[in-house]
Amino acid sequence: MVMTAITVYVSYINFGMLNIVIALVIASIKASIVALYFMHLKLEDSITWVFALFPLLLLALLIGMTITDTFTRTIVP
Repeated sequence: MVMTAITVYVSYINFGMLNIVIALVIASIKASIVALYFMHLKLEDSITWVFALFPLLLLALLIGMTITDTFTRTIVP
């Protein structure tokens, strides 16, 4: 509940383009808390950690490939 209150509080402050970054950092912290404590991932063995972190690796790969594709395109007149 504290992190949700922080999210709401920060949403009313204008940081410019940093609003997106701050919101993503707060959301990542909240997701980590949920995974570690509420899903009991903190006390699991290493194979469970592999299965938990693999989708995050794939997400990072997909975002990285999308950014690479976007920034390397040339505009053809």
